[in-house]
Amino acid sequence: MEPWEHGVAVRCTAMPDWWDYNSVRVEGADPGVDASALIRAAGELQRGMKHRQIEVFDQAAGERLRPGFEQRGWSVERLVWLERAGPPPEGDDLEEVPFADTRALRIEWMHSLPWMNDDSAIERFTDHEDAVAKLRGTRTLVIRDDAGTPSGYVSFVAQDGGAEVEQAYVTPALRNRGLGGALVAAAVRAAGATETFIIADDEGDSKRLYERLGFAPVWIQHVFLTRPG
Repeated sequence: MEPWEHGVAVRCTAMPDWWDYNSVRVEGADPGVDASALIRAAGELQRGMKHRQIEVFDQAAGERLRPGFEQRGWSVERLVWLERAGPPPEGDDLEEVPFADTRALRIEWMHSLPWMNDDSAIERFTDHEDAVAKLRGTRTLVIRDDAGTPSGYVSFVAQDGGAEVEQAYVTPALRNRGLGGALVAAAVRAAGATETFIIADDEGDSKRLYERLGFAPVWIQHVFLTRPG
């Protein structure tokens, strides 16, 4: 964790390809700098890395900076943090398995992403996910198809009275059956926390699904990224 003028630069030397563990954070109120200044700072703070990632915690600052990053060809994510409080949603409990049991589904998911087209990189990233899950105490629920093969999963972490739903995925052949919502609802029940959080693309469809499950937006964070290559 390296403090810098407008926040903290986070670097995980053991996992340099894990973007969210290697990021330049702009914390606090809008610092008033432009996209070019932040890009120069990231170039110094992330020297030697294959990617550049800048997280802006102030919503107004992120909105102001977004056009500048887009003009320079950076990927822009507007992430909404949603919170759910109160009694858990009703429904059936699902089977809990080790996170590693979802490896095939996670690889399938990554193959569907337009920027993940390198099999060796996907394997390395999946290895990182397995290692991080052990460190964080990640728990995992699955649904199975008629043949007994895991076809959807949800992962979450629960500690100190709070929880975060981290991933939820259903194989394409079983989508549009309400399984994604059932997985997230089951994770909320299994976590048993007074407050549960989930992160979604504020401009995507998943946000509406989570809102139907009782989640409400509480914070918007901007992430600006240039991927390797």
